[in-house]
Amino acid sequence: MNKSDMLEQIAMLPRRFHSQGDVSIFSLVKASGYFGSHDEVSEADIRAALALCPECLREWMQYSEDKRTSSGWYVIDTDEGCYEVGYITEPADRQQRVVYNNRTDACAAFIKQELENIRLGYQEVLFWPQAIRVSRDQSSIRPGILP
Repeated sequence: MNKSDMLEQIAMLPRRFHSQGDVSIFSLVKASGYFGSHDEVSEADIRAALALCPECLREWMQYSEDKRTSSGWYVIDTDEGCYEVGYITEPADRQQRVVYNNRTDACAAFIKQELENIRLGYQEVLFWPQAIRVSRDQSSIRPGILP
């Protein structure tokens, strides 16, 4: 897959996530080719892809708002008409906060952080020495590497 196709897929991840319904965001990121090319994708690249799909900005903002997790990256509108990107931890402590005047810049920063969080989380599971594999019938558990 070429870089422009990958960037288009990244820009449209929330749309595909909601329309397909039975697929994880992890699977969509993996299918985009991002894991193998993460070091070639910059915030500027993502910003350029978002410029070609302005409605994707709203979709990424909604994706951030809809996340159901105790910790992770977020992007929000501020009361001052700006956009804040940061990392929320338990118990609702916001860290690494950066405020942007431009929604496209904020979304590009959020997307890059979110993709990296997904990628690095995958690596943690992949290299966890005692990962547990549960069989399809959920009746047997054995050590191994998760798919």
